[in-house]
Amino acid sequence: MKHPPMHIDELVEHWTILDEERDLIAGKRDATRLGFAILLKFYTQHGRFPRGRS
Repeated sequence: MKHPPMHIDELVEHWTILDEERDLIAGKRDATRLGFAILLKFYTQHGRFPRGRS
């Protein structure tokens, strides 16, 4: 299923790391930190983890 592109305001709203999330991410290292941050933001937006890599 293809979604329409997000407006810049939506990107900022949904994908900006909040202060309390920084504490969770701070304990991770390098690529693990980025992956964890992406999964965390996806989960907060959708209430689930992604199904597969796409």
